[in-house]
Order: sequence, then structure tokens, then C-alpha cells
Amino acid sequence: MADGEEHRDVGVPPVTSTSSRRVPGPEDFPARGPNALAAPGPRFGARGLDLLLVAVPALIVASFSVSEIEGQVQVDLPSWLPWLVLGVGLVYEVVTVALWGRTVGKWLFGLRVARYTDGQRPKPDQALLRALLPWAAYAVPVPFSGAMLLAVWFTGIGGGALHRGLPDQAGGTIVVATR
Repeated sequence: MADGEEHRDVGVPPVTSTSSRRVPGPEDFPARGPNALAAPGPRFGARGLDLLLVAVPALIVASFSVSEIEGQVQVDLPSWLPWLVLGVGLVYEVVTVALWGRTVGKWLFGLRVARYTDGQRPKPDQALLRALLPWAAYAVPVPFSGAMLLAVWFTGIGGGALHRGLPDQAGGTIVVATR
């Protein structure tokens, strides 16, 4: 790169002054390939894989909580287990997005999280805000948590032309393809 050039992962025009700064629109992203807007399918696949990575250890613990008493199956989950899953999930997402700009699921599905304004890796506070919204749904009582999670995740489909759902809007991020 020449002197004075700044590396940008998203195809946003260089900013010459703070008065001419603008946020990127759909026209600033390629139709496909690297830095194209992430499609809903890969986003949901990546989220599902990440949930599986967090849930499998909890399912293993839960399997030890199942017993049969007088022909009745009893499940006695430790009261701390849901809070542990919530904490692990939140830390997993914040740390991976802040350090590498992607979770394991996003890496495997060819996606990354970028700051909406300049395409760089999200700052830790942005990663935290982005992760808080979906993971907070697990703190809601069970009958409502599933509906809340689906509502939060489906906002990425209806998040306008940029597919920025509520978590992306809260964190000031956008999800783009890497390949």
C-alpha cells in the first residue's frame, strides 16, 4: 500500500475528511465473493453450529442428570447449568468476534463480522453489544426464550437491504462473506 492508504476490508470509499464521512449502503458491497453481504442461509448455518458448540458440553452434563425411578424418567438438571451455558456462549462469541472477527461457525461458513462504518474487526465493546442481545434471550423464562431468539435472529432477514439485524445494529457491525 502507498503511504497514507488505509486498509479497508469493506469496499467503502476512502474518507477524506470527517465532514464527508458516510455509512456504506448496499451499493458499496460486491454482489458476490469477498466482502459481499452475507446471505441468510450461511448466517443461520453459522449460528446453528456455534449454538451446537456451546450446547454439546451442556448436553453431556445433562445426560448425567437423567435417571429412572420406578419406571419414570427423571431429569434433575443442576440449577447452574443454564447460567453456565449463557456465560460460556456470551464469552465465546465476544472473544472470538473481538479477536478474529468471526466465530468458528462463521469461519466454516465463510463469513466475518465487520464494523459497519469502516469494515475493520469489531472492537471488544461492539462484540459485547452484538452478542448480548441474542444470548440475553436465554435468561428469559423458557416459554418465551425460544420465540425471543427466533425474533432476534430473524431480524437479520428483515434488517433492510444490508441484512443488519438487531444484534448488528446494537453492535454497529455487519456480516460479510470472506470467499
